[in-house]
Amino acid sequence: METNRLKEDLKATVTELSDTYEELSLLYMLSEEFTGLGVDGICYLLLKKAASSLSVGTGVVLFLDEDSGELYTQAYIGNWDADTAFPKGNNILWRAIHSNKAIAVCNHSTHEERLDKVKCNSLLITPLNGKKQIIGVLMVADKKDGREFFSGDIKLLTTIASQAALFIENALLTQEMQVFLIETIRSFVKALEASSLWTAGHTERVTRYALSIAELLDLDGHEIEKLRVSSLLHDIGKIATPKEILNKNGKLNKAEWSEIRRHPIVGADILSGLSSFKEVIECIRYHHEHYDGTGIHGLCGEGIPLMARILAVADAFDAMMSDRPYRKKKTIEETVREIITCAGKQFDPNVVHACISWVKSTHEIIPPESESHL
Repeated sequence: METNRLKEDLKATVTELSDTYEELSLLYMLSEEFTGLGVDGICYLLLKKAASSLSVGTGVVLFLDEDSGELYTQAYIGNWDADTAFPKGNNILWRAIHSNKAIAVCNHSTHEERLDKVKCNSLLITPLNGKKQIIGVLMVADKKDGREFFSGDIKLLTTIASQAALFIENALLTQEMQVFLIETIRSFVKALEASSLWTAGHTERVTRYALSIAELLDLDGHEIEKLRVSSLLHDIGKIATPKEILNKNGKLNKAEWSEIRRHPIVGADILSGLSSFKEVIECIRYHHEHYDGTGIHGLCGEGIPLMARILAVADAFDAMMSDRPYRKKKTIEETVREIITCAGKQFDPNVVHACISWVKSTHEIIPPESESHL
């Protein structure tokens, strides 16, 4: 009798240790995969892991808007409307948040706290709570085999969500800090342009042009956002360029040109401490490389980052259409002809093709003299 009891205790202990090991392994794997991702990346990976682990067809991450008190859709997979949002109220979403516990609903359509905007049979909801803030909820719906959600499912989803919430909280903080940093640096750039006789408004125009070209090249949302940041900061290195060179009323000599040509390197060095800005920094460092390899660093072709190749064309486009102390601005027609002439030499032919397509279809080109100085 005693032997049987010991066997049962040993079996239970082994099972518990096995479950703990699996949970720790999952947490370690999630930590590895979440590391370095932004908010969107974490959310979509979270949904992917939840869907594959629980075999569900629908999943959604709802974020809490602290100002309105509304839960809005941040990311989703499956049968869901991207515009779905839930005002604060007495329902299972808010009950999950306030109790900090997962809630499983077997027959959602007849449940007393049924969510009118959610069309499903079964739900599993778990809060996403960071250390210092309520982030929102993770919700999955309808197992593919039609079964209900059981205690094992609840434990698994809670484990995944708890780990993800910590990473989302950190990513949100990093995002806020980066926005603040970008706006601070952007202010420096505006101050730089305001002090220049020749480059006022250049950064904003180049940003518009670069993003328009990028859309025609089918860059995804994340790449376009990085290009936006790169474009806004591409001339930050000119902070270190002597003002008398920037404002010289006449042709630059060889030494002055050499000083001007350093600004991509200086700009990249200024931002080098931002580890999450790696692609932005590369774009800034290489945006004056030549497609044929005759640029500052000798990179050529696709060895030059695509964002830098786009920025190079957008930057040159605006420069050609702007007055400089050593030449008058070109017309759009003249600018287009020179851009085409430089395809395959200074510029990527594919980017040039996209640029020309954009020029032919756009009404957004604003001649520099029509903009007020900053």
